[in-house]
Amino acid sequence: MAIHMTTPMSALDAFFKKAFEIIKGEIFNALAKLGEESVRKVRDRDQSESWIDHTANLRSSIGYSIYDYGVKQIESAFEIVKGGSLGSAEGRKMVAELASEYANVFALVVVAAMNYADKVEAIESKDVLESTRIWAQNEVNARLERAKETAIKKINALTL
Repeated sequence: MAIHMTTPMSALDAFFKKAFEIIKGEIFNALAKLGEESVRKVRDRDQSESWIDHTANLRSSIGYSIYDYGVKQIESAFEIVKGGSLGSAEGRKMVAELASEYANVFALVVVAAMNYADKVEAIESKDVLESTRIWAQNEVNARLERAKETAIKKINALTL
């Protein structure tokens, strides 16, 4: 005597699709939180710790985007700081242009979009993105590991 139990292929397909959505959602959440924290670390520094903010455009150009194989999924607000509307526009423009550079990966990209940002770091020896880049690189694996653990719990709660 044998007992046969089968699961329809459509149920398996639905399960795997839902599991994939959960994993992707948790990764998005982890990267978005890391992106928001990175933007705050850069923008909210006292000027004595960073650069003198003459026009507010550099601070307004700081933001992030998350790409899913070249498709922008999430973008920060590029909040206008003290009238720095040009900086905000440059930030949005830069993340739109970067999509093709991330066509083969899942990526969080934090930008300081004003064309002089690198000069402020190099010539004036002021920290624009560098310390935050190092911090975020040290954080990302732990964040993704927590996202994976959360996704596994949610997937384990699914039923076929």
